[in-house]
Amino acid sequence: MRSRENGQALIETLLLGLFLMIPLLWGLGILADLHRVALATTSAAREAGFELARSASALQGGREADKAIARALVDHGLDPRDARVEWSMNRLERGSPVEVVVSFPVPVVAAPFIGSVSGPSVWVHAKSVARVDLYRSRR
Repeated sequence: MRSRENGQALIETLLLGLFLMIPLLWGLGILADLHRVALATTSAAREAGFELARSASALQGGREADKAIARALVDHGLDPRDARVEWSMNRLERGSPVEVVVSFPVPVVAAPFIGSVSGPSVWVHAKSVARVDLYRSRR
């Protein structure tokens, strides 16, 4: 009877290990993507806010902000076309606030070596508020 059970514990350990490790690795991959996107959107919002606060006009500021957002997202390996960007400013008066919100989707259904599969996404939002310099003169 004992000779039939040799190796059974090894097989049970392997199967149980696989059933526990696969979801754990999947979850860690999703968390890594969420962290990367959070860093990218925060950087993009901050840089865009600085560009808008430094600009001489809203048109120039919008162009520079778009460039800054694209640069920040590309630096983190993300496609800027997937981002949603909202920015608002009353006027470019001294001390007035400039608010930028950058949002980016993170697919929750992803597999190692395959990539993201169509399915639900978690949106990561980053908000930055910059103030136009109180002592800077505008022309």
